[in-house]
Amino acid sequence: MRMEPRDETSLLATLARKNAVLEGINRIFHEALTAPTLEALGRVCLRVAEDVTGAAFSFMGEVDPVTGLLDEIAISERGWRAFEAAESDWPAGQVPSGLTIHGLYGRVLRGDKALIFNDAAGHPDRIGLPAGHPPLDNFLGVPLRRNGALIGIVGLGNRPGGFRDVDLAAAEELAPAIVQALRSKRAELALRDIEEERRRTLELVPAMLWRVDAAGERIDTNRQWQAATGQSDEQASSGGWMELIHPTEVGRVTRAFRRAYAAGTPVAVECRVRHASGDYRALLIRQVPVRDADGEITHWLGAATDISDVQLLQQRQSALVAELQHRVRNILTVVRSVFSRTVEAGGSLEDVADHFRGRLDALARTQVSATINASGMVDLENLIRDELLSVDVADGPALRIEGPDVALPAATVELLGLAIHELATNALKYGAFRVAGGSLSITWHVIVDQTGVRRIDLNWTERGVPAVAVRPAHQGFGTELIEEALPYRLGAETRLEFRGGGVRCAIMLPLGGDEQGA
Repeated sequence: MRMEPRDETSLLATLARKNAVLEGINRIFHEALTAPTLEALGRVCLRVAEDVTGAAFSFMGEVDPVTGLLDEIAISERGWRAFEAAESDWPAGQVPSGLTIHGLYGRVLRGDKALIFNDAAGHPDRIGLPAGHPPLDNFLGVPLRRNGALIGIVGLGNRPGGFRDVDLAAAEELAPAIVQALRSKRAELALRDIEEERRRTLELVPAMLWRVDAAGERIDTNRQWQAATGQSDEQASSGGWMELIHPTEVGRVTRAFRRAYAAGTPVAVECRVRHASGDYRALLIRQVPVRDADGEITHWLGAATDISDVQLLQQRQSALVAELQHRVRNILTVVRSVFSRTVEAGGSLEDVADHFRGRLDALARTQVSATINASGMVDLENLIRDELLSVDVADGPALRIEGPDVALPAATVELLGLAIHELATNALKYGAFRVAGGSLSITWHVIVDQTGVRRIDLNWTERGVPAVAVRPAHQGFGTELIEEALPYRLGAETRLEFRGGGVRCAIMLPLGGDEQGA
């Protein structure tokens, strides 16, 4: 049997083309690893296609499955240079999108077949070139397919002497590699976007978050952990984060985490952790295992929340509840005492009810004043004016109120408010507020005694009462309150005088905290 002679030149050309295509595919996948964007990868693919086919410029586009229009992925560097040489007005680097599928590249896409147009200017499908587009002498279009479905095109133009069948074959051989590279890059970019979104989300969460490997060794934390503790991921790994736990709590926390790792169960523990400032803050630390489809732990996710402020609020709440209970007991004691002394003073039932109601209202006003501020302190001048207003006495020429700003604790206000109420009621019924020409002066100042204790010296002075005041034969509630209760309960020094012209009362009491009025 006689063998037909082979065309050695044709065989060498075929081998050269095959080698060029393989090298091109290698270049595409190698450079795809470092391409920052899909467009950059597209330019790499186009450069390879130009080198293999000898095209002067090229472009790559995808068909939008929703609009049916063509969105270009990339134009090659040679293509942009051709645009510049043609003095195109098209913005450099701005890849066009939303192109109607027609003309020569439309023929390729509609037929889903690679085609050569070496007489591009005279072809019946030619529709002309956009303004500024470089001259097109010949054109080679290759469809891009994924899983057998048409997704886009690679278009090559202006090969010197026109495109050949070997160029078409080479471009078709490159097409699957281009599609795979684009698909991988798009997946990589999507994963990168997801990872970036996850990272940003973790940074936005105020809690300290971390991920640790299955053995509990290698830790990756978010920025909050590093900002709070000053500890890097490397320092936190291999149990380094345990160095921040308060020395008295290290053993308890260590045992809790050892049990969790051994059993593969979540762990939650409260402990104090040293911050970058050197102070210890209370944290709630929680960590849970993450398992794969086979139930094996792949890693752990952890979170730490600063609960120091919550603990302080809880302590404050407990203190406020205790204080409230203490105040309630105190006020009930005062109410019982007021009721008893009011009844003992005698008089008609209407008088008793009127006196008790007025005194109870005075106590209520002091309680309201004390709860307006979180500190429970009450301004002395406001206290005095509230009691005067309760008997319809406001500012005027017959009234003088003068003294510095003084804040009183709630326990002091309860008794002092009652005392001022009794003085005001007495002045309304018998004294300066009952007669024309009567006047009242209420003044105070703050002194420091020999022991260094700050005291308030309060003086109530009535004038212009025509009758010569005589001390009542029966000691009433007001007198007992001023002369006995204030000294006993508040450590005050008092003096009550019924003199010609009206009542005079001096009250000197220490300006201490709540404990002095308890």
